[in-house]
Amino acid sequence: MSHIKLSWRNIIIAATLPAVMEVIWQLYNTYVPVFLQAGNPAFTEAGATTVGFGLGPALTGFILVFDNIAGLFISPLVGAWSDSLRSKWGRRMPFILFGVPVAIAAFIFVPLIPMGIAPELNGQTGQLTGLLVPFIISLFLVLLAFAVVRPVADVLMFDVTPSPQRATANGIAGAITGLLVVITALAGAALYDVYGPLPFWIAAGLALLIFILTWAFVKEPEELASAKELAGEPFNLKGIIAFLRGLPKEHASSLNYLLLSNLLAYVALAQMQAFLSSYGVFSLGMEESSAAMLVAIPALAFMVMAVPSGLISNKIGRKNTQIFGLVGYAIGALVIYLFPDAAMLNIGLLICGLTWPLANVVQVAMIVDSAPVETLMGTYTGLRQIAVTLGFIIGPILGGTLVEAMGNDYRWVWLIMFVFLVLATVAILPVTKGEAKKEMA
Repeated sequence: MSHIKLSWRNIIIAATLPAVMEVIWQLYNTYVPVFLQAGNPAFTEAGATTVGFGLGPALTGFILVFDNIAGLFISPLVGAWSDSLRSKWGRRMPFILFGVPVAIAAFIFVPLIPMGIAPELNGQTGQLTGLLVPFIISLFLVLLAFAVVRPVADVLMFDVTPSPQRATANGIAGAITGLLVVITALAGAALYDVYGPLPFWIAAGLALLIFILTWAFVKEPEELASAKELAGEPFNLKGIIAFLRGLPKEHASSLNYLLLSNLLAYVALAQMQAFLSSYGVFSLGMEESSAAMLVAIPALAFMVMAVPSGLISNKIGRKNTQIFGLVGYAIGALVIYLFPDAAMLNIGLLICGLTWPLANVVQVAMIVDSAPVETLMGTYTGLRQIAVTLGFIIGPILGGTLVEAMGNDYRWVWLIMFVFLVLATVAILPVTKGEAKKEMA
């Protein structure tokens, strides 16, 4: 077993990089749909004041889904490529050196381009081609850069973290992410009202700072960066499949069940993210502003429980911790389904927010430590990205179809969440790999 020197400074810096990327992504998901659709008659009638390109929901959705497409096809290949890459900058850093500056540069222009739309041309798509094309190019550059950086940023933290501390490190990453997401949600709108590009530029500046700190301080362990395993191996889809077929049976079985459990859990999570506010508005009669704030309950609870979840997994084991988390999350969803009122919704969301970290924090750590060798963590992280992305694709489609079939009653979303979380729990039961590994002295 390899020996990795423990440095909490490096771990925290490495954990903050994907957290800052999540902030950028939150701003992207919040404002890009508005920029694309502003000027559309439906937006104008609703009183929206932002100027934009006037696209309809269908075309907007088509543009936004490219994130999932990039995550499904690019990220896994990048993860595998980084495992086989050997360079003077290490295995992960070349992708970070390329992707982060591109993402920052493109992201800076995202709010600036719509500001060039004259008020009298608001929503006049045909006359805005000269601005729409560079806007779409900026979006795609952000998507491409994120697809490249995301898998290596995630796995870099595990590269510099000894196996026994990986769940705790992921908990720290979750807590940092939760804190930054809450701050962004509370301060982003106020900053946007002051000057539209301001929250984008602050997020970009923070990303640049963390990028510099990562480059300056976070170095891969030499034994991993120069390992002979996988050096120069093909990183295409055919090579990945051939490699997986050659895994020892017990390792392959655990990996498959872990990926299946992740997929099922994220089908459930994606439904909650997609339909939480809709449930509040259409099923409980809440005001839109109140429904939009519901996400703060599980987000704050997640932030509180993220680090303790990693510590709990060190005491009772990762598999047991994940089972408790999935079961607790399922109970929270069932409470909301059985008791359809605002008070019980808050209680159910609190249960979900307190228990989901028990599963989420150890998921990646279990998957990377189920690998037979340490040098496979990029490939394994990329495979998990496929499972998570498929969950985010399937969840809203499945939930929306069920809601429509049941007479537009969003309450049914919580029942199907419960079912998928139970299935995710069952899927993890046969897993025998993925617990923390002992470090050599």
